[in-house]
Amino acid sequence: MYRLLIVDDIPIIVEGLKDLFEETPELSLEIHTAYSGEEALEVLRNKRIDLVISDIKMPGLEGIGLLREIKTNWPSCKVIFLTGYNDFQYVQNAVKYGGFDYLLKIESDEKIIAAVTRAIGKLDEEKAREEMIERAEESMKRALPSLQKEYVSSLLQGKKPAGEQLDRHFREIGIPLQGEEPVLLLLGRVDVWREMLTPPDKALFVYAVQNIAEEILSPGARVYTYVYDQVKIAWFIQPAESSCPEKNVSGDNWDRTRRFVGNALETIQRACKQLLKLPVSFVVGKNPVPWDDISDKFHELKYNFLFGAGLGNEIILTEPAPDNHGETGHAQKRSEFFTAARVQLLGKCLENGHRCEFFNVYKEISDLWESDEWPFERKREVYHSLSAVFLAYVNKNDELRAYLNSSHDLSTLFHSEADMTAAALKAYFLQTAELIFDWNGEQAAHFPDELVQRVHTYIADNLAKDISLNAIADHVGLNPSYLSRLYKQMTGIGLSDYINDYRNLKAKELLLGSPMRVGEIASMLGYNSALAFIRFFKKQNESTPQEYRSRRASGDSG
Repeated sequence: MYRLLIVDDIPIIVEGLKDLFEETPELSLEIHTAYSGEEALEVLRNKRIDLVISDIKMPGLEGIGLLREIKTNWPSCKVIFLTGYNDFQYVQNAVKYGGFDYLLKIESDEKIIAAVTRAIGKLDEEKAREEMIERAEESMKRALPSLQKEYVSSLLQGKKPAGEQLDRHFREIGIPLQGEEPVLLLLGRVDVWREMLTPPDKALFVYAVQNIAEEILSPGARVYTYVYDQVKIAWFIQPAESSCPEKNVSGDNWDRTRRFVGNALETIQRACKQLLKLPVSFVVGKNPVPWDDISDKFHELKYNFLFGAGLGNEIILTEPAPDNHGETGHAQKRSEFFTAARVQLLGKCLENGHRCEFFNVYKEISDLWESDEWPFERKREVYHSLSAVFLAYVNKNDELRAYLNSSHDLSTLFHSEADMTAAALKAYFLQTAELIFDWNGEQAAHFPDELVQRVHTYIADNLAKDISLNAIADHVGLNPSYLSRLYKQMTGIGLSDYINDYRNLKAKELLLGSPMRVGEIASMLGYNSALAFIRFFKKQNESTPQEYRSRRASGDSG
């Protein structure tokens, strides 16, 4: 139910309009009245009013002034002016300040009711739109954790957006960090799980560890938590206050943050032990790193959990300083940590058709692969990892596999010759990727033409069966509305028009080229009755099937 406020300084007009709307119950209005602009404002301040019918010329606050107040404070309220002045200036001002309609008092009751009905329709439309936006926002809120996890996962696999772009993405998906500021990485794990815990139980405990850590860390830092490998946790940490524009990672803010995080880890460990009865361990980065290096740092820190002191329980490790092997040795060591993530990213690039990104990431991997510093075992590991990525992709599509087998030697994906150099393997995988992307590009280019041909073939083969839009869409594997739109884009005519034209053509062929009766032809064309076919044919040709057959038999081409 909407609320209607009637405003006029002449009581008889107010009462007359009130009676009119009370006698129109289908509008379902709660009616209020006021006898001046000032009194109307009082009503508006005390109740939510959806519709106002107001005179323009009134003592004190006139209608236009009232309209301006309403649009400033209650912008969704619809204002209809009902006045005895047929003055263009009034109409112009009413439109200028957002009036919904303008009627003369001499208008009939029907026109007044029609104007209010239109205003109610507009309110309904706006309400539906607001509800749709609210539902979308609610859905977005529910989806945010998944969107955040997917985005951070891509960063840990090696994606490197520019700082400004990263900032914008963080804002859009609600990650409380800055993309142009470095980040300190902290990893945690539960060392020993109690017996009989199910996977959902473990997920709940991981969530509890997250909450404990965030509660302890958040007073002194900005924190985002990311769960990986189902039961392990990464915390991305920045100072509670933004660091200086120069992004000085050794500044006071970062010194305080590092000390704060270091002191907090024992507190988190103790709380998890006391409250959850779980032993937890941590490894924390020595220094904050730019987001471009976060993938490398993540895999370096993960490595610390796998060997030596990292195998113990309830440990707190700080990332060790790099060995003094010079730039080459350090680059070699770092390369060991991020290669697996880059290879995973290559697989996603193949699946999503991201050609440029694929070749950029592949260059990073293959440049290291050709390094003389890399041991043979590492190179074989990368070879097998790349082979697995390509095989997993190729085996999903029989047509692609057949194409590659006809023009390329896939056997190298299964085993490489002993004397095949790293440069030769690099070129082989590069060529394989180029062939895949080229084939996908050709498929995308030919898809519309092939789709139209498949649709036409299905219609021709199934005229006597179901050739509805839904049936055709099921056959070609597309959404019906998308198929309809795409078909019209490609051919210039609607799919239903094509079906009618094809049926009409086949009907003429059968009428002139066979002795079949009209009922038999109707059945062959998918009509349930001869009458339905006759109506269709007459609409298409301005004659019945029998008339058409008779005229053509007598030599009349009309």
